[in-house]
Amino acid sequence: MSHEVIVYSLTGCPHCRNLKGFLDKQHVPYTNYDVGEDEAAANKMIELTGQRGVPVTIIDGQIVIGDDLMKVAMLLDAPSPVDETKDVPRDHELIIIGSGAAGLSAAMYAGRKGLETLVIGGAVGGMATKSSSVENYPGIPDIPGDDLMQKFAQHARDAGAVIIEDVGLSITKDNGLFTISTLSEKEYTAKAVIAATGRSPRLSGAPGEAEYLGKGIAVCTTCDGPMYKGKTVAILGGGNTAMDMAIEMAGIAAQVHVISATPLDADAVLIGRLTEMKNVTFHTGFTITEFGGGQMLEYVKMLPVDAQQEQKKGFLSSILRQSPEKKLKVDGAFLGVGLDPNTAMFEGFAPMNAEKEIIVDIDCKTSVAGFFAAGDSTSVAAKQIASAVGEGVKALLSAYDYLRK
Repeated sequence: MSHEVIVYSLTGCPHCRNLKGFLDKQHVPYTNYDVGEDEAAANKMIELTGQRGVPVTIIDGQIVIGDDLMKVAMLLDAPSPVDETKDVPRDHELIIIGSGAAGLSAAMYAGRKGLETLVIGGAVGGMATKSSSVENYPGIPDIPGDDLMQKFAQHARDAGAVIIEDVGLSITKDNGLFTISTLSEKEYTAKAVIAATGRSPRLSGAPGEAEYLGKGIAVCTTCDGPMYKGKTVAILGGGNTAMDMAIEMAGIAAQVHVISATPLDADAVLIGRLTEMKNVTFHTGFTITEFGGGQMLEYVKMLPVDAQQEQKKGFLSSILRQSPEKKLKVDGAFLGVGLDPNTAMFEGFAPMNAEKEIIVDIDCKTSVAGFFAAGDSTSVAAKQIASAVGEGVKALLSAYDYLRK
């Protein structure tokens, strides 16, 4: 049975690549509109969905937002990603949970060591895929994050690792054997496990945020930035993530407002580059008090941090009178306020610190024998692609020693 399939996407969007890759694999013909280049198509997508996020797929009139491959497969009567795992065995020597820089590096080394390895992860590449340009990976001075992670994944596969797109939900250990339960209701066992689940964007918690997610508020400039060509956007945050976002959007949007509650805490090279851009305005010492608008985001309100603290105490202080709440008209806002570790499935299984990071020693060992952890979901201070690679390799070598005892 043939289907009418329309895809609204953006060049460089990893979720769009994932979706179109699935359609291509199923030999499904589709019409693709690049909403970063085709303004009429972008307006049509917004009209149909009421939101600005990509990808959007329309199958015989049914709208699918995001790369929900399970729903796409159902509407196409096609095999789902879960169906593709039916031949993956249940029992393994090693399971790596997470397919970002740490997990893929561990998988590549596992293959070289001759370990039978299964990698369980969502979309391959993790948070690195959301970076339009990685400039600090040794030997590769400038590469899109998604391209770099695809190289990692191919290297791991070439070494013999099996990578499946699924999400781990729980982990148990009994008689020295680990059991992983997944979102697709599968169970896999292993003699050793490496957790490399990374981190996810943190929300600001400001009023109106939930209402306008996908309707002007986004977490990925690489995915959604081109939708704001020639428009005005706000970037929330003062660290490297926010500065990367601001640099990317300064080349797309007409005006960029960087809003940070604290002084900028990013690499000097990034701050220096931004200060030279004439369409970037900094608002440090401000916190967002409201996201608002109509169907789409139209403004953000912000208040000086000191004034907000006084306001919470119930005082209309001189600070508040001298620095009133500001209202900025914006078409979009990107959240770069921080990242939280994806460690919910390990709560109660392995010790964590106050930030919910898995506690590891210098060799990436946890207090649970046979359970190792690496990358941004751990207590290791450095949160960089390069450091995640090193931690992934260390975790694998520790797991190898454990398995060969």
